[in-house]
Amino acid sequence: MIGYPDALREVVSRARPLAGEPVPLAKALGRTLARDVRAGENIPPFTKATMDGYAVRAADTVPREGAAEVELRVIEDLPAGRVSRKTLGTGQAARIMTGAPLPKGADAVVMVEDTAPRDDGVRILRPAGPGDNIGQAGEDLKKGDLILDKGELVGPAEVGMLAALGQEPAWVARRPKVAVIATGDEIVEPGRKKRAGEIRNSNGPALHAAALQAGASVSYLGIARDREASLRAKLRRAAGADILVLSGGVSVGDYDLVKGGLREHGVRPVFWQVRIKPGKPVFFGVRGRQLVFGLPGNPTSAMVTFHLFVQPAIDRMLGRKTIGPRPGRAVLGQALSLKSGRMQFLRAVVQGEGPELRVIPYPDQRSGVLRSMVRSRVLIVVGAEVTRLDEGQAVDILFMD
Repeated sequence: MIGYPDALREVVSRARPLAGEPVPLAKALGRTLARDVRAGENIPPFTKATMDGYAVRAADTVPREGAAEVELRVIEDLPAGRVSRKTLGTGQAARIMTGAPLPKGADAVVMVEDTAPRDDGVRILRPAGPGDNIGQAGEDLKKGDLILDKGELVGPAEVGMLAALGQEPAWVARRPKVAVIATGDEIVEPGRKKRAGEIRNSNGPALHAAALQAGASVSYLGIARDREASLRAKLRRAAGADILVLSGGVSVGDYDLVKGGLREHGVRPVFWQVRIKPGKPVFFGVRGRQLVFGLPGNPTSAMVTFHLFVQPAIDRMLGRKTIGPRPGRAVLGQALSLKSGRMQFLRAVVQGEGPELRVIPYPDQRSGVLRSMVRSRVLIVVGAEVTRLDEGQAVDILFMD
């Protein structure tokens, strides 16, 4: 068996970043940037009003000694989008709307609430200071600033920033093509009638969904039965994928069938069996540039090993900064006694709210208990040599969502 760190290195070293492609900005959400993004202009591009009111020279708004107010002559109206051709002189003001460029000569905006109209002028009820209620050109971004890094995930804020910078289309990494195959005579698809001794196929839909969530383009190829011809037919259909994921058929009893089928189609084994729990019988091989994963048939083992091995491969192909599940630290909510020998990844529930993240292992850690994946949000990482963890002890975790 190979250790987990060595196995992960074998996977990541063989996952090559994919080329970038342009996509409409409206479809960029959830994609990964393939290029650094720099500001091509100042944001905002001009000094503007941030409130509805009157553009003024701040010095003109201070009443003379003995006076309670100031009255200024209004020389124009400036709605958003209109650029003034005039220069504000002494004793003058311009009515201005939020977002409109500040006219020359003005250095402040008096909010409309602090004014009162009067004939062709305006009464200033409260003096303004230089810079009040205006946004300076380039105060958010300056031309040439590095704004977004290659490898960043595009969320709603990033979409807004790309739009503000005129990045249409957005340049993102191509989604890896992932093919998913379930194996076994005992499984039936969810909508089919189940006979005695059969179970419903949860791995196929779960792994399909996991690959989609990880950022891949996914094809579910159905169930390969425990016959060489059935497996060969599925493998031929998967030939064009960047990553092939099979579930089941990799334990000691039935590994030969999968191994023979994979080898016949040019898959070169890299490792089989990893010193972890759950998920010991994991297969990883390569077929040209295609990465091939054989995950255990037990539902939780299949999903945990997807997070540990397939997700990092997808992240690497996308050129992401973070490879694999996001790591963190938490406080253990109860003491644990463990068997040593293999690195363990315990499904755990996040407990309570507050400044300290507390986690409690799901009570049933058996590899066939799919409910543990539904209830758990993190994996507690336990070293192979550890036999006990105390309540209140800090532990390493991996976030699964």
